[in-house]
Amino acid sequence: MNPRHLLHTMAVLSFATTIAGAQNQPSRPREPAAAQQPAPSAVPTPEPLPQNANDFIRQAVDHELAEQDRDHSHWRYLLHREDDKGTQDRDVVETGEGSLSRTLLKFGRPLTPEERALDEARMQKQISDPGERAKHSKREKDDAEKAKSMLKAIPDAFVFQYDGEEDGLVQLNFTPNPRYNPPTRELRVFHALRGKIWIDRSQKRLARVEGSLFEDVTFAFGLLGRLDKGGTFKVVQQQVAPEHWEVVSLDINMNGRAIIFKTINVKHRQQLSDFQRVSDSLTLHQAYEMLLKSGNPASATNHDSTVRAEGKN
Repeated sequence: MNPRHLLHTMAVLSFATTIAGAQNQPSRPREPAAAQQPAPSAVPTPEPLPQNANDFIRQAVDHELAEQDRDHSHWRYLLHREDDKGTQDRDVVETGEGSLSRTLLKFGRPLTPEERALDEARMQKQISDPGERAKHSKREKDDAEKAKSMLKAIPDAFVFQYDGEEDGLVQLNFTPNPRYNPPTRELRVFHALRGKIWIDRSQKRLARVEGSLFEDVTFAFGLLGRLDKGGTFKVVQQQVAPEHWEVVSLDINMNGRAIIFKTINVKHRQQLSDFQRVSDSLTLHQAYEMLLKSGNPASATNHDSTVRAEGKN
């Protein structure tokens, strides 16, 4: 899994800090009804859920982090992005030297000759300029470390309550933990969030998160900025190949102000699809050649999360 995808939501929400409020304690988990003597080929009954929902979340987060450390595979996928600048579709290839992307569509249409030339120049600069490569590599590494730090904090930053189970997914509600003392500015934003999280019970993987800001989030007592109450986000993660999970959908809707009068209008949507395994030894130059051989322009919104393997070594 690429932890940078999960970070996109965190990065927006880490804009500011807020005040904590008292919350309820977790309740006893709702266990599904006992199965009646399953056939020998039936799926084994999962182990009982911990009575304390926070213990279950801690297990899931620990497993998520362990899988991120284990899985260093590289992938190619289609990325559809919508924000206040419009829509864009890209073909993305991951390598050990960083990710390289080629723009396929802008505003739902193919690029003009001028836009194509600019996009090619951007790709060439990343390939040929050591400084540019170093900048991309550092940003990806910093993002991954920050994402891990925020994931580790989740079991302590929130109070979780079981809210049922359906189709193998355990649903939990979360509210801020009033006893949590965030050590960094990024983590202080957790005090303004509440929502729901779904965990794949058998694999202990984060499958879906939905949350909202239940009060304004201020930065430097409101002098430098604010995110308004009511902002929402949604993240969906799926298994796109055996033992490999990816964030496939991201939706952020935030409003506020920054630096006195500048209005913040964060409306950001992403969809990732058509995952293909690529060689773990792939270089940026090889990724560039691969992208140039792309077929007709396509949008990630027209694809599902199926996966194809192109190489492993």
